[in-house]
Amino acid sequence: MTETLKVIDELTADIFFILYFVLFFFSLKKCFATEKTSKVKLFLITLITFPLITFSTAWTICYYLLGWEKVRVAGQISGISPVKMIIFSMTVSGTFFLFILLCTFFVGRWFRLKSKAPLLFLFLMFNTFFVFQFRSDLRLAAIDANAYYGFNIVSNVISLLLSWDFYRLDVREFAKLSTDEMEIDWKTFLFTPSLFLILYTAFSSSFDSITNVAVIYTGSAFSIVIGILFIWAFYVIIKNMQATYAVKTLSVEVMEALAHTIDAKDEYTKGHSVRVAKYSRMLAEKLGLSPKDCESVYYMALLHDIGKIGVPNSIINSKTRLTDEEFAVIKKHPGLGYDILSEIKSRPDLSTGARWHHERFDGKGYPDKKSGEEIPYFARIIAVADSYDAMTSNRSYRGYLSQEAVRLEIEKNSGTQFDRDVARCMLDVIDEDKEYKLHE
Repeated sequence: MTETLKVIDELTADIFFILYFVLFFFSLKKCFATEKTSKVKLFLITLITFPLITFSTAWTICYYLLGWEKVRVAGQISGISPVKMIIFSMTVSGTFFLFILLCTFFVGRWFRLKSKAPLLFLFLMFNTFFVFQFRSDLRLAAIDANAYYGFNIVSNVISLLLSWDFYRLDVREFAKLSTDEMEIDWKTFLFTPSLFLILYTAFSSSFDSITNVAVIYTGSAFSIVIGILFIWAFYVIIKNMQATYAVKTLSVEVMEALAHTIDAKDEYTKGHSVRVAKYSRMLAEKLGLSPKDCESVYYMALLHDIGKIGVPNSIINSKTRLTDEEFAVIKKHPGLGYDILSEIKSRPDLSTGARWHHERFDGKGYPDKKSGEEIPYFARIIAVADSYDAMTSNRSYRGYLSQEAVRLEIEKNSGTQFDRDVARCMLDVIDEDKEYKLHE
């Protein structure tokens, strides 16, 4: 009986490690594989990082199973308090966490990831389930070999089920979030597993005062419950984030539809707002703004002309030069747009581009004749993008201007009509557009 259980124990342990390895590989593949990513490279990364995970976790487990007893006895002899021993234990666990962080950094660079947090999340969670693979103490084998091997078999099966459920429920959903387009607070995915790993390994020593069998069964039951809670908690968090992103995507689509509606008033400026938004985001990225700020500039630019809703079509589509009275009506659209967008309390920043995209750096613009840095930075970006699109779009009285003429105009008005830094970035964009694709 004992020999049979021993063989089954070794077999289930081998199955656990093989499938654990496979699950780790497919998790990397799900979250980071792109058309440009070599599957061989992913496999090599798995071969390199998996031993690091198993070694670092096994080292930590061995420390607590084999080394803690010596530390505890030494503490009793020298009079070190249990609190100090726990602090020491947490220091060791923290060192282990920093080791994983370092591994993540180098692997993330190999992946060329902008954010290494998704990779760190996978590392930490797989380490967590490795720790949950709670093996029975060797001393139990001397008491009851059948119980020892039987416990290990059950432990292997439960650990495998937990790892599979984590992949099935969390990793597959998490892969939908780990894209460059999504702005996510990754702290949600980092602090909880890392803090748990440190605390779990540190305070597991508190079971030393209980009998050995109680340590094994209590610790294992605790591991299983925590594992299930982890899987479910992150599943709920990921689903909520996906729902939030879906609402956000819908909001963008609504804004783009509204922008198209505004542009439809002018038969010669269809697509103007979307193009200005695209150019504004390009400029924001070149200026080194954060992804969140680039996104904000894009939204502001989408709705910068919303005030034209209040301008009569006869003026917008006039085939002749506007009279002073008609131009005075046109000049009201920034104020009208500001009033409309100010009602959106959840995004007060949207009104910025609408009100001040016609201000000039020299103070000769409208409606408030702001100058220099008095003009909001994002509005200065939109002003350049707006002027660029006006020059590169067809009008009733002319076709779009040549790239050379547009470049000369931007350069000539740098520091007067336009912010110098923004104009310089626009010139860089023009110079990079060798085939002059950025026009209507």
